[in-house]
Amino acid sequence: MNTKDSASRASVTLRKGFSFQPMKRLMRTEDLIPIKSKLLGNGMSVNFRGTDYGIIYPDEVWKATPTDTRRALKDNLAMATTMHLPMIFPGSGVDYDSGRPLLEPYFMLNFWKDIPSVTEADKTDTAEAIRKWYSIEYRFEDQAVVYPSPDPVESPWRAVVGLSFGKDSLLTFAVAKEIGLDPEAAYAVEQSMAYEEKHKANLAIGFKKEFGKQLHILKHDTGKLRDYRYLGLRESDFGWGLQSTEYALDLIPFAYFYNAEYMLFGNEQSCAATYMEPDGNWLVNPCYDQSHLWTIHIDQITQAFSGRVVRTGSLIEPLMDMMVQRILAHRYPEMAKYQMSCFTRNEEGRDYHWCHNCAVCAKMYLLCVGSGINPEAIGLKQNMLRAESKRFFTMFGGRSDMPYANTDISIDEQIFAFYCAAKKGAQGALVDEFKQSKFYQEAKDREDELFEKFCSLYEPISLPKELRDKVLSIYKEELSTFEI
Repeated sequence: MNTKDSASRASVTLRKGFSFQPMKRLMRTEDLIPIKSKLLGNGMSVNFRGTDYGIIYPDEVWKATPTDTRRALKDNLAMATTMHLPMIFPGSGVDYDSGRPLLEPYFMLNFWKDIPSVTEADKTDTAEAIRKWYSIEYRFEDQAVVYPSPDPVESPWRAVVGLSFGKDSLLTFAVAKEIGLDPEAAYAVEQSMAYEEKHKANLAIGFKKEFGKQLHILKHDTGKLRDYRYLGLRESDFGWGLQSTEYALDLIPFAYFYNAEYMLFGNEQSCAATYMEPDGNWLVNPCYDQSHLWTIHIDQITQAFSGRVVRTGSLIEPLMDMMVQRILAHRYPEMAKYQMSCFTRNEEGRDYHWCHNCAVCAKMYLLCVGSGINPEAIGLKQNMLRAESKRFFTMFGGRSDMPYANTDISIDEQIFAFYCAAKKGAQGALVDEFKQSKFYQEAKDREDELFEKFCSLYEPISLPKELRDKVLSIYKEELSTFEI
């Protein structure tokens, strides 16, 4: 080798690699959606198109959070709450003024796994959506990762429960209370639920008076970035796929403030249900961020952001939906009366927390009567098995906009619940129709199989091991009291 040539080559100026500065002919900065983020005295905000969207905490909660953890939360939530924007707005990517988030690989996997569910709900092409997403560039001003503080949550012992007043989170709260975890309740309000905040604020007043626990409502304006009426766009499910992942990060400051050892979400067994798209090309995970496998990833996230202290899991993972509803109303009737599963998106839900005109109200009514519970125990006032409710049940041939309702498990759940309701003497035009349909004989032939499927305990993977014996003992006691 020529010595002179070797010396000159050794002094060549370093150039930026393609991964840091994509070729201009492939991507231009002006094609990217700019997102700015900043820390506030009581939280953080994300700026999109000149508007700030805050995530705001009580002062004492935010101050309890280590400084480095606040910075890391800001960088990570900036991406988690906005990474869907290139899928719904013009732009080939997002340009963040923040550092590269530690959880970027988690967000990417979560988002990718959710796409077939989104396109199923949106009635769009999955392959085209994946092609578009694959081409998106997420660019960060600083490649250095801000790591959360290693400072652990001090003297951890209690639980923080994401409480929405749905049956799953109410049962989670009730069980956590019974086994001595002294749960605190927190909730992030989503603006897109038309009357939700009003109803839950009213329920929270009674809940605090009866149980001495305040519902800590997190001001979560970043949720507007998936509120399509607010954005002036056609409705879509893009932006909802990371909801549980976002909420886990949102609740980290509460974990520090309340000395929490556990963060608990109400993810029951059927959250793991999947099905193939009608064309057979794509596997749909209707609620991937609530699945047991993803809950394990969220557990890794909360440990990383709490000094390896806060464990995330689900106390109700061993149960199917129908038994969740029964146990809540049968064992904890004082809590069941606060149940609000309805999204109250329509005018019928303006003045009361059950609209009595949606698939959710219909399902909860059916689960109650099928499991031997009077629906009035959870506040339902109208018979949802009347003829007008037929369109809410996919078993009768309807197609729901909620992907989970189209799974085989959901159809079997309806068949079993109607069968149980009929055997228990429930009244309604749909019960009469069910008795005359092919489904009644199918349920009769499959009675043992369906009973085992919906009235059994499933081996949990996200229920913390040290809590399993206490929790499963409660469920075994309750399941022993149920008969068709």
